[in-house]
Amino acid sequence: MASAYPGSEFPMSGTPESQYVPSHNYTKKFAPSHYPDIHYNGYAPPPTEPIGPNSHRYPEGEFVSPGFLQRINPALFMLPQAEIEWSYNLRRAAQRILPFLYLGPWSCLSNQQWLRDEGITLLLGVRDQRLAQSRLFSGQKAAAAGGIESDSFDIANNSDAIARLPAAIRRINDHIYPALNPETGELMPTKKVLVFCETGNGLSALVVVSYCMVMLNMTLSQALNFIHSQRFCIDMEDGLKPMLAAFEDLLTAKQDVERSNRAGAGSSLTVPHAAMLSKKRSFADQVDDEFMYDDMEMEASKPPAPFQDRRG
Repeated sequence: MASAYPGSEFPMSGTPESQYVPSHNYTKKFAPSHYPDIHYNGYAPPPTEPIGPNSHRYPEGEFVSPGFLQRINPALFMLPQAEIEWSYNLRRAAQRILPFLYLGPWSCLSNQQWLRDEGITLLLGVRDQRLAQSRLFSGQKAAAAGGIESDSFDIANNSDAIARLPAAIRRINDHIYPALNPETGELMPTKKVLVFCETGNGLSALVVVSYCMVMLNMTLSQALNFIHSQRFCIDMEDGLKPMLAAFEDLLTAKQDVERSNRAGAGSSLTVPHAAMLSKKRSFADQVDDEFMYDDMEMEASKPPAPFQDRRG
C-alpha cells in the first residue's frame, strides 16, 4: 500500500506511475462477519429455563445420566450477567463460560497455579485426529502434574465431529455429577472442566457451543452470541458453523421424537385404546361375518378343478 502523504493510506493503483489497474473502489471497511448480530453494548444473557427434569428436552441417558437433573445444583448453570471486557492478550488465557465450565487454548495448561486457583478437575482436549497421532496438544502432562483428570476427543472429519458431540457433552456431565463423600455422606465440592484445543477458538469452542445448545436449550444463534461475549476470539466460520447448523437440525429431530414419546406415554395412561372406542357391532353383523368367513374357508379348501368349461 503506497502512501501519498505521511500517516495516510493510498491505493497503489491511484498513483500515476503505478502498473496496477484498479478492479474495485478502495475502501477501509472491514469484511462483513457472518456471525449473528452481537450486542456489545447493553449485553443481556439469553433467556433460559431453570435446569431441572422438566427443562431437558431429550431422553435421559443420552446427554445426562439417570438422576443427574434431580441432583444437580441449578446455580451451576447461571449465565454471567455481563460480557467480558476483552483485550488481545486474553486469547492466550481461558475464560469461564459457566461456573463449572471453562474454554481456552492448550497453552494455558502450563499455568499450574491458575488451574489450582480455579479448581479445575478435568482437562478435556478436542483435537484433530492427526494431532492426536502425533501426541500433540495433550493435557495428560499438565493433569499428572496437578493430580487431576485428563481426557480427549480426537476428531477425524466433520461427520465424525457431529457424531461425537453427544459423547463429549455426556462426558462433561458425568464428570460434574454430584458425588457424596463416602465418609461424611455430604456432597463433594463441585468439579470443574476446562475444554481446550490448540487455540481455544475452534474445536473446543464447537463443543462448548454445543453443550449450551443442549443443556440450556439455546438456539445456535443464542449460543454463538453467548460464547462470543465471554471469549471474543472464537472462530466458527471456516467449516465449523455448518457443523453446528447440522447439529442443531439433529437436536430438533431428537426433541420432536422425545416430545412425541412423552405425549404418547401420557395419553396411554388416560385415553382408552382406539378399538375400545369403536362402535359396538350388532349380533346380526357378527353372524353375517361368521357365515362369510365359513364360505371363504370352504372355497379355499376345495381342490382345483381338473379342467375349465370353455363353452358359452
